[in-house]
Amino acid sequence: MRKLISLEIKKFKLFSYLKGVVITNFVIMGFLCLIYFGEKSDGNIAFVSYETAFTDFGSLIRAAFTIFASVLIARLFIEEYKSNSISLMFMYPINRKKIMVAKLLIVACFTFLTIFLSNIFIGTAFYLADAYLHFVPRALTTQLLIDGFISMTLGAIASAGMALIPLYFGMWKKSVPATIISAIIMVSLTSSTNNGVTVFSLIAIPISLAVVGCLIAYFSIRNIEKVDIN
Repeated sequence: MRKLISLEIKKFKLFSYLKGVVITNFVIMGFLCLIYFGEKSDGNIAFVSYETAFTDFGSLIRAAFTIFASVLIARLFIEEYKSNSISLMFMYPINRKKIMVAKLLIVACFTFLTIFLSNIFIGTAFYLADAYLHFVPRALTTQLLIDGFISMTLGAIASAGMALIPLYFGMWKKSVPATIISAIIMVSLTSSTNNGVTVFSLIAIPISLAVVGCLIAYFSIRNIEKVDIN
């Protein structure tokens, strides 16, 4: 399985996406700066606590990389079916399910790692900036840090499963736009913030969506050995 994943990564030159990941992180930090200066110009406090800050940039990160994952799904699955190059791959003496599972693992692991590591990177940058500028009135406590880390980890796991939901819409009509648009709609529904509260604040909802994503992935490959691709 590890060799299959490695071959898929090389085939699609997925390491080239790392540049996009880095750029996305800096765009999110730029957006946080706009929020801060925008609220400051109105005489308001942008981030009243670290809990609020964690929620705000966590939502942005999950939204960005869930959409990023839909681009990967389009590349690894939809385009392969549209160009019929998947037929050539299935001619190799390799179990079809293993090929599809390798692709799914790439998407899920990419989503988890980018969200998890981006939260750490942006969170660290945010803390260092606050240590110098003191724009968060309430101090960061050890308990807040632990709670934030747990929430971030659960959110990344849930997002890794949720990121597979657009696969259903993409495979339905073998459509790249449908894959990406469905991801945009999904994140707009799950990542909006209201008074520091998001859908991810109710962990049962994202976990349920993650389960749905895993079920979609399962049913997408369940009968792949019997399906005629042509």
